[in-house]
Amino acid sequence: MAEEEKTQEGGAGSSPPPKKKKGFLKMLLIVLVAAGLAGGAGYYFYGKTVMEEKIQKRTPKDEARDDRRDDARNNERGEGNGDRRDDVKTEIGPIVSLEPFVMNVSGNASRFVKMAVALGVRDAKVTEEVKKMTPAIRDAMLGVLGAKPPEAFMDVNGRGAIKQELFDSVSGIFKKGDLQAVYITDIIMQ
Repeated sequence: MAEEEKTQEGGAGSSPPPKKKKGFLKMLLIVLVAAGLAGGAGYYFYGKTVMEEKIQKRTPKDEARDDRRDDARNNERGEGNGDRRDDVKTEIGPIVSLEPFVMNVSGNASRFVKMAVALGVRDAKVTEEVKKMTPAIRDAMLGVLGAKPPEAFMDVNGRGAIKQELFDSVSGIFKKGDLQAVYITDIIMQ
């Protein structure tokens, strides 16, 4: 009888023990797949933005331009601390409004855009120069605006890009530091 108990307890020669690890492996596999899907979704939605921020090299000129944009946006919204907003107000020079642009939209001859633009300049002396250079300024701006599709004018985020392109196209006409900003004051599309 003692020998029979040893053979039943030892189980080396008898049937294999039940598999308890099968449930653990399934759970581990499910967790790994879920983590992989979550990582893939995060990369899909945010990967491009994160990579551009890491890879893109910023110059001091780019950072100063971004700071001016952020200050202008905060002022429009009434955000930001009071000290910084006061600094921006003192830095803004005269603003010269140009006559509105009326043009056909690129790729669609039946659609028109009327757009009013103003230039922020350093001082009153530059204001007089703007009046003399108006044809050259309008020509450079029409070159940029004429190539834009209708969606660019309707998209609020696209307008920031348009302002930057207008600034870049016109800044070559001015002396360094004379042109401070380009403002889009009105857009009507038909």
